[in-house]
Amino acid sequence: MENMIEIKASNKEVAIARAVKILEVTADQVVKVTELEKPKSFFGFFAKDGLYKVEISREVETEEIEISDLDKKLVETVSQTVTNVEAEQIKKESKKEIKENKEKEIIRISQELLNKMGLELEVEVLRLEGKNCVINLYGEDNGIIIGKKGKTLNSYEYLLNTLIKEFRIDVDVEGFKEKRNVTLRDLARKMAEKAMKTTKPIKLNPMPPRERKIIHEVVNKYSELDTYSEGKDPKRYIVIRKKK
Repeated sequence: MENMIEIKASNKEVAIARAVKILEVTADQVVKVTELEKPKSFFGFFAKDGLYKVEISREVETEEIEISDLDKKLVETVSQTVTNVEAEQIKKESKKEIKENKEKEIIRISQELLNKMGLELEVEVLRLEGKNCVINLYGEDNGIIIGKKGKTLNSYEYLLNTLIKEFRIDVDVEGFKEKRNVTLRDLARKMAEKAMKTTKPIKLNPMPPRERKIIHEVVNKYSELDTYSEGKDPKRYIVIRKKK
């Protein structure tokens, strides 16, 4: 029977646990562990297991050794620790696999919708945290998907969220939304100044929830003004007026 095995694992402890299980030996029969390749990761992501060479001894001591209760407890504690480390590693790997599968599904649905629209664009997931996901679109049809003042992009985002109900999808096109945010803040200030000079309520064009939130935040800094939304998505719009 083999007395040496090479194991891929995230660390030395996990390598030992896997080796003793495969070789059907106990942890105290491990005589040497050599790290052949170091584990790698990029900021906690894209983790790659290291490679370890685990050597064991199958020789049985002829001399009878008396093991105290304290030694027995120590062996049990070490064995349990190794088991817990491996279980935690498996749990982490399972969570990572689930997240990757969800990202792939989001990309698939997003890409299918783009294809049906006849657009040459690629999809990448920038962030997936809890129920919130941010994706980025890039390619030669950037200008088409954005549309006038981002209206086509807003419509695409709205449709995508009706198809993917498990997450709240935020869609960007190579940093367009940050530029759009600056434009919206300027618009909010201009409309606020205009509302200060008239008694009539001022209605803005329909906007998605994310953009309405920006308008509300800016106008609410004017103590004399009030803002509220009317209508239903995707045609819901903001009204600005002086407080009574």
